[in-house]
Amino acid sequence: MIKKIIGTVISVSLSCGLLLGGEALSQFAFYVMCGMTGIAWLCLFCGAVKDEAAAEIRSRLWISVPSSAFSLYAMIATGHTVLAAFSFMGTFFILTLAFRKPEVAA
Repeated sequence: MIKKIIGTVISVSLSCGLLLGGEALSQFAFYVMCGMTGIAWLCLFCGAVKDEAAAEIRSRLWISVPSSAFSLYAMIATGHTVLAAFSFMGTFFILTLAFRKPEVAA
């Protein structure tokens, strides 16, 4: 739980930096969000959303969705719509994989 709260605080801080920060802070937050979005897509392509990771995502969804929505708002409000689209699609695919029914081996 502590890791999820720390991740949420970092995400919200980056979003606030993007929205309210000066030029340097806003640019830093943008590049960090680009990196985080790239890592999320890399995890999707490598198949990292399985078993324990999927269970963790499902159990902490109540804290992830509001912080993701705020991040999307910050990206759209500051004019980074392409990054917002990539971030939204990555989040959507991660949630889809986390909530799909596990395959049963015959």
